[in-house]
This record gives sequence, structure tokens and C-alpha cells, in this order.
Amino acid sequence: MTTFRNSFLSLPFGARLMLLVYALGFPIALAGHYTHTFELYAWLGLSPARVWKGEVWRMFTYGFLPAGPVDWVVNVFWLFTLVGVLGRNWSALQFWGYCLLGIFAGAVPLVLLKSGMESYLAGTAGMIFALLVAWDWFYRRERLVLLGLGEISVRQAVVLIAIINSLILFFCCGGWFFMLAMWCGGVAGWLYLFVRWKLVMGKSGQQVRSERVARLEL
Repeated sequence: MTTFRNSFLSLPFGARLMLLVYALGFPIALAGHYTHTFELYAWLGLSPARVWKGEVWRMFTYGFLPAGPVDWVVNVFWLFTLVGVLGRNWSALQFWGYCLLGIFAGAVPLVLLKSGMESYLAGTAGMIFALLVAWDWFYRRERLVLLGLGEISVRQAVVLIAIINSLILFFCCGGWFFMLAMWCGGVAGWLYLFVRWKLVMGKSGQQVRSERVARLEL
């Protein structure tokens, strides 16, 4: 327990807040439901039909609620693992912006393809896949040991996890459009990282050219 507490407190504030918001969302939703005081899923869940009526916030808030208890346990584990690694790569604002981008991108195909659906959807597959993409982007050459597989690279681990999650979503969680939602979150994350890298490289190139011009003028 002490080790977990120390690991949690060592995280940057933005990463800690993200983990807390997700970890507490499901217990609060259950408490409201069983005490008949409020229905958090009805307030925050993704209802494509309601989004088309103007409730756009649902395209972000649904990602902080799990699809069920098993989904909650698995995603708390992945969030703690990935947030612990990636939370230090960005400021709190950048980290939250990246996670919200993955959530929003995951909602887009559901809103477009299921525009008449009134029921409430939840899940954080888009954000988790976006974080997996970021893990690969920053640490792809690092090695880790997976039980039963031995030592593999981070990229191999990300590919394996993406395949497993895709199969689970396709065969157990409602079909191909939920799998597509997860992949849209990952693609949006990759595009963000690519554009950010190009902008940084462009600034670096301009700085080098400016230094060369300054030396020539001297």
C-alpha cells in the first residue's frame, strides 16, 4: 500500500488528477444508482442522438466512465501504468488535452454511424489506445518483460495489446464500430504527435539557419 501511495504521489498533478477522476467515476455512479439519487451515466454517457441535439459535452465526458466493472478494473490498471510513464512527458494541460483528443476521436465514429441511438455509451478505449500510441512514440526501443512472453520491445507490446483489445471489442463488445472508435482515438493521437514533432523540427531547423546566417554576417 505504501509503495502504491508513493508511486501515485510521485506522478505530476495533471496525471494524478486524470487517474483520480477515472478511478472515482464508477464508484460514484454506482452509489448514485443504488441510492436512487442520481444517474451519472444519464448525465455524462455518450448518447449520439443527444449529441446531435446539442449536448456536445458527452463526446468528452463518456470517456471517464467505464462500460462495466471489468472494464473499470482493466482500465484503472492501464491508466496507472501509462500515466505513470507518460505523465512526465507533458505539462498538465498538454496531457489532459491529449487524453481528451483520444476520447473525442473515439466518439466521432459512434456519433456519425449511430446518430439515432438514444441509449448511453461509455468506455475509454479511444483514450487508452491514444496513450498506447504515445508510449510507442516515446519509448518504442525500450525493452520490457511480459509474463509468458519474455523480453520484448515496447512497440511489440503495444501491437500485441492493440490486437487483443481489437479482438475483444469486435467479438465481445458490440462489433466493428466500437473497434473503429478505439482505432480513431489511436490515429488522432498519432496525428497529434506527428504534427507536434514536425513543428518542433521546423523550429529547430529555423534556429540552425538563423545561427548560420549570424555567423556569416560576423
